[in-house]
Formats: sequence, C-alpha cells, structure tokens
Amino acid sequence: MNYEILGQIRVSGRPGVSAPRARKIETLLAVLLAKSNQVVTTEHLIGEIWGENPPARASAALYVYVSQLRKLLRGTSADAEDSPVVTSPRGYSLHVGIDELDADRFTRLYQEGRALHWDRSYGQAATVLRHAASLWRGPAFGGFTDSPDVQAYATLLEETRLECLELLMETELLIGRHREVVGQLSALAKEHTLRETFYEYLMTALLRSNRRAEALETFASARQNLVQQLGIEPGVSLRKLHQSILVGEMSDAV
Repeated sequence: MNYEILGQIRVSGRPGVSAPRARKIETLLAVLLAKSNQVVTTEHLIGEIWGENPPARASAALYVYVSQLRKLLRGTSADAEDSPVVTSPRGYSLHVGIDELDADRFTRLYQEGRALHWDRSYGQAATVLRHAASLWRGPAFGGFTDSPDVQAYATLLEETRLECLELLMETELLIGRHREVVGQLSALAKEHTLRETFYEYLMTALLRSNRRAEALETFASARQNLVQQLGIEPGVSLRKLHQSILVGEMSDAV
C-alpha cells in the first residue's frame, strides 16, 4: 500500500489509485495518516470530524465511516481481516509500513541529504535533496483544513519542506549550479516573501551569473517586503551581502 499526502490525498495499491470522495471519510483518513500507527480514540476522532457539535449518534456514524474506509483501502471487500485500519478498545489506528507514506520517505531522504551535506559530499547531497523535494505534488493533504491534527502535521511538513529547499539551494550553489537555480530561487523568493534565506541565495546566484543589478533589485524587494509586512529591516547576513555587492561595484568603477 502507498499513501500520498504531499499533495492531494491518494492511496495506491490493489486495484489501483483511489482517493476518498466523501468529506467525512477523507477527514477520517487524513487524521489516521497524520497519527499513523498510533491509536486515536473514538472521542478524539469525533471531535476531529465534527468539531464541537457532533451529532447524537456520532459513534455509530464513525463506525460506518471506518467500514467505508476499509472498503476504500482494500477494494470492495467488507471483510475487516488484514485491513490496515485496526480497531482497539479505545479507538482506531492505521497501520502504515516502512516507506508506505510519502511523507516518511521525504523525511528520510531529507535527513540523508542533510547528513551528506554535513559530510561535504555536496554532489550526492544535491541528488538526494532533489529527490526529496520532487515527492511534493502540492500543499500537504491538498490544503486540507477540516482537522486541527491534520493542520498541525501539514504545518510541520511544510516547514521541513522549506528547510529542505533551503539546504538544496545552498548545496546547488556550492557545486556551482548558480545559473541553473536562478529561476527556482526567484519563484521561491516571490512565494515566501519573509524567508530571507531565499533572497540571500538568489542574490548570490545572480551575482555569480554576472547579474549584479538584478541582485541589488532583489535586496530592494526583500527590504520592501520585510518593512511593509513586519516593520523590520533585513537581517545582518542579507545586509552584509548587499554591502559587498555595492563595494564590488564601486571597486569596478575605480
């Protein structure tokens, strides 16, 4: 079985790729995936699915949704035997094997790439980090917002994705791929306007590509976004890079 949450929720296996259509079943699956291999109590699941105003027969409805989820995960059979959805006295859990969840594969690859980077094996690190980043098809859980548990896990995954991208861009610059990453860095800086690291790497890539004027424009854009949105100036690292570019220009002019 393969579970995908780095984008729209999808499940692949026998007989193919499927996704829950009913919103409540999608919520149930999302919560169980966010808490994979952990028992989630019936009371907690009811709160995640219905919020503060569950229906009178919520437990019975949850039982039906669990049955429907089991059918979704195993095709058309209603037999609970060998189902990855496990019933316990306190609630339910979803058994997810090693590397069956794309988020687990992403985390493992990111950690592997980070270790290679620390060991200064930059070429290998870049390859592994690119693979990790490529697992993402869109926002985690497809931007799902119904469940607090899912939102919290999605936020954690998104932060890890950005850390992975920052490390990948740093590694690409270290192996001399500054021209190749200008476009991606430009898109990342526009999407994450308060993430100073992307501006810094973009300025570095532009400077190394003999595009000094654009590097200065990038700093101006970064400063404008930070001042307008947070009322703060760029950090020390970004200011130092900006100053070094200005000194380089003046030196060239002399």
